[in-house]
Amino acid sequence: MKPPKELAVTLSRRSINLDLPIDDDVLLECVFLGLAAYVKKGFPLKMRQAYTTFSGTQEVLSKVFSTPEQVVEWRKELKSLTTALLKR
Repeated sequence: MKPPKELAVTLSRRSINLDLPIDDDVLLECVFLGLAAYVKKGFPLKMRQAYTTFSGTQEVLSKVFSTPEQVVEWRKELKSLTTALLKR
């Protein structure tokens, strides 16, 4: 059995935030497949994403996902960002 992955969970009155390790592709795929299944059931998601660019500036963007394919595409975008971060 592999050692357990550490997850940080932050609870507030409005949200649950999961801090997932970006190097665990299997865990991330499971999370995104779950989100895609949720959207497929007819529940759109509005996502707000924040990250720091390589130049050190903060970027914030938001998107609405109404199809599972959009969630899959977002996962591909995030995967390229995380790959670049891991190479730093």
